[in-house]
Amino acid sequence: MTSLLIIGAGSFSPEVEELARLLGYNNIAFLDDNPSTAYCSPVIGTTADIEGLRSQYDAAIVALGNNNTRMKYHEELKRCGYNIPVLTHPTAYVSPTADIAPGCIIRAKVVVSRDVKLGEATILNVGALIDHHVEIGYGCHILMGAVVRNKAKVEPLTRVESLSLIQ
Repeated sequence: MTSLLIIGAGSFSPEVEELARLLGYNNIAFLDDNPSTAYCSPVIGTTADIEGLRSQYDAAIVALGNNNTRMKYHEELKRCGYNIPVLTHPTAYVSPTADIAPGCIIRAKVVVSRDVKLGEATILNVGALIDHHVEIGYGCHILMGAVVRNKAKVEPLTRVESLSLIQ
């Protein structure tokens, strides 16, 4: 499997494209409702085309920073039967005991410790530190350099700002 459909072509999408290429995807295309402002190419359609492109792309992921919007399209990908991968940067450390749900994007220099649970379509941005026995709900965005302390529970759709300490 080397093809990937990325939902969203905004400023976060080049980061996701680069990560996907590092992981071996080489046929990558984008859908975006505002193609004139796209940071990536090729933009081959809009989000209305998700279902119609299923026969051409087995795998797809959502690269949108807004948690609610990301979850909306993540659910649409599931409904259409796409394989939704986890994209983990080669420099990230993810404990073998961590439970990572589909659609998660784990960027460079992230640490995910023992017995962590990441909900679907969660983004762990560059350098985020997730301590042991943490549960992060679906659709969360843990920003660059943010720290989530041991045994914390992060509610679904939460945005954790950089340098925040969630206890």
